[in-house]
Amino acid sequence: MKNISNIIIFAILISSCGNKKEESKVVLENKAEKTELPKQLFNETEIAKYTMSAIMNQPPEIINVKDNNGIYYVSYIRKDDGKKFDYKIKFNGKNIIWGNSDGRWRDTQYDEKIKYSEKENKLIITQTFEDGSNIDKEFSKSE
Repeated sequence: MKNISNIIIFAILISSCGNKKEESKVVLENKAEKTELPKQLFNETEIAKYTMSAIMNQPPEIINVKDNNGIYYVSYIRKDDGKKFDYKIKFNGKNIIWGNSDGRWRDTQYDEKIKYSEKENKLIITQTFEDGSNIDKEFSKSE
């Protein structure tokens, strides 16, 4: 009889431990639901446009962007000579990878690294080169 009551007590303890894990999981999930991420001011289409503007030093007004399942095709016609340029962009978090539309992705160790950030009403595109130097270009939401 003593063994049976010990087994029952042991079983109750084990089953209640599992319930506490579930309860703590629910509490953590509820806390996560209350946390709001900062609202992104610029969408990926806009970021793609401003990225190519920064890289190619062209005005954003002449740049067109088309989304194709997360790959953004960016094009513009250079005003000086009427030549058309086509590129592609994809995002990996805040990192931006680009390339010629019919060429390779510029994602080797020798290619510049491009990131974006948002501060107040501005989008900042940062190009970091292999030697550690970088260029920041800022764009306002109104552009």
